[in-house]
Amino acid sequence: MKSTAILALFGLCCLLGPTRGQAQRSVSLSVIPRVGLIAPDSYFYEYFANFAGDGPVEWTTGSLGRTVVVGVGAELRIGDGGVLIRGEVLRSVDGWLLATHSVVTPRQFFDPPEIVNTWLDVPFTVTLTSLQVVLPTKLEFWNVQPYVLAGVGGKRYGCGEPTRPNDVEATLPGKGVDWGGDLGAGATVKVLGVTLDLQVRDAISRYWEKTQHDLVYSSGLHWNVW
Repeated sequence: MKSTAILALFGLCCLLGPTRGQAQRSVSLSVIPRVGLIAPDSYFYEYFANFAGDGPVEWTTGSLGRTVVVGVGAELRIGDGGVLIRGEVLRSVDGWLLATHSVVTPRQFFDPPEIVNTWLDVPFTVTLTSLQVVLPTKLEFWNVQPYVLAGVGGKRYGCGEPTRPNDVEATLPGKGVDWGGDLGAGATVKVLGVTLDLQVRDAISRYWEKTQHDLVYSSGLHWNVW
């Protein structure tokens, strides 16, 4: 009699509400406008135009400065927890590249050899695209939910004309797309019904045989659309 009553109660619960497995099959979609700062690797590239020839040794190095990035992302959530899928597009604003062209002048009688440097400022843009897997941790406290992320991404580089004539024929970067990966961490913070997303990630790629580690610090605001 007692077992029959328990079975009846269990059946009634199944009819009146979804089970845990069913509840986790719900799907939601959020749009995340994002703004932040990109801190590129110290050296973007190094290219030797003449290293072992008959003429003077000359080379060009390039470095990117820190700049603001803006963009938008979309996050797909399945169920109440677990893995999230996130896609993002970010673009730099008013970015610059410093190209340094160096030439080693040979020794002249009693004058020692010296390095002559020419500096060129070049407007530069970086567009970052990424597809990330976001894994929330179980350490939620005070409406703060930390998470870790990993994914794949690409960087599209674009550069303009130098601010001064390139009389020394310095080697400047070309336009193109490089692919790589993303590793990072962040946290969502719920304040007054609004979800703020804070994130730092390393956008890893290779350019001219050099591995790039570009750190992106950003914040976003979740907007539930579905």
